[in-house]
Amino acid sequence: MTSELLLALLIAIVILEATVQTVAEVLQLRHQPSQPPKLVASDVDAAAYGKAQAYARARVRLTWFSRAVTVAVTVIAFATGLLGAGYDLVASWTGDGWLTPLAFLALVGLAMDLITLPFSLYATFNVEERFGFNRTTPALFARDKLVSYAITAVLGGGLLALLVVSINLWGREFWIPYAVVLGVLVTLLAMFQTSVLLPLFNKLTPLGDGPLRDAIDDYVKNSPFKLDDVYVMDGSKRSSKANAFFSGLGQTRKVVLFDTLIEKHDVDSAVAVVAHEVGHAVHRHVPKFLIGNLVTITLMLFALSRIVDSSVTSQALGAQESVLAINLIVFGVLFGPLGTLIGVVVNGFSRRFEYQADAFAARTTSPQAMAKAMRSFVKDELSLPVAHPFYAWLNLSHPAPVDRIRAIEASSGTS
Repeated sequence: MTSELLLALLIAIVILEATVQTVAEVLQLRHQPSQPPKLVASDVDAAAYGKAQAYARARVRLTWFSRAVTVAVTVIAFATGLLGAGYDLVASWTGDGWLTPLAFLALVGLAMDLITLPFSLYATFNVEERFGFNRTTPALFARDKLVSYAITAVLGGGLLALLVVSINLWGREFWIPYAVVLGVLVTLLAMFQTSVLLPLFNKLTPLGDGPLRDAIDDYVKNSPFKLDDVYVMDGSKRSSKANAFFSGLGQTRKVVLFDTLIEKHDVDSAVAVVAHEVGHAVHRHVPKFLIGNLVTITLMLFALSRIVDSSVTSQALGAQESVLAINLIVFGVLFGPLGTLIGVVVNGFSRRFEYQADAFAARTTSPQAMAKAMRSFVKDELSLPVAHPFYAWLNLSHPAPVDRIRAIEASSGTS
């Protein structure tokens, strides 16, 4: 394939992926019924449902503007050879040594982040504010951004430096040792990210004494999963949205509740949410996802090794010879469609796992309490109650609330 044909393919992929995602979002908005669906109507009135639809439209419209700008900038940068010229400029500053690809990719990443920054600010301080969710202050927003940059510089920069060294040492066979290193890192993150990385942004504290603590203790006594503790995260300092999650492996497993979830849910519903997270542990969903991630990483690195030293891929974006940093960008675009398909598979498993965790919670607590928790996501979090099949297939890691309630009722015989 010539560099000119590859350039056309890269631009086509960028535009096609954006178009497909936009079509999915249009279908999702149009798929919503005019009135609250029967399965959520007991807790969601017409006003709350209308607000959920308005919130979805506001978020999608902002996404469209952001996507249009990002696609336009990307196409212009590709078509004009700006990346090749930019790399040459950075090389003139750094002496074209091992630091050059790190500096160049850091600048490209920073540039793209700054381009989308106005949309992030508008989303937080206009859209989220307008619908009553935002509690982030400008100072906290800036701090989060700086901490994210620092983590990216340390982890991302370290991994990129190791990649450069690996390629220099082993050539196209770099993917074998590098996959081992990435596999170890991903496993460590799965084990410790809630203990090590999350505290950089949020505070975790054990759930204190009270009715909820007592109810959870009573539940755990009869649970097949031994839960050492439940932790509360101060999510309220950024948003009023409620959530919960399970993370970790072995002795590092944790169930975490947002403080907003405790505020919004009664004891029965909160215990059902805890049971849902326990269900993820009982069904071993975290290690299953970890295995899938490790397989994906290995395949991705092997595919990267086939073009990592290609001069044609670099020339497509304006370089004169093979440039590792530019080949990484090309690979990122070429891998996009495959990454989307992998995401579809991962989302499919994720939705299945959510159904399993819901069924476990309904079976070990109360199907009514679990269904009530699902309805609250429409009423309080303004989630859309139903999902267009194509949108769900492409994007959703969790089934839509109506689908989850229907499954809970079917599994418990309460429909």
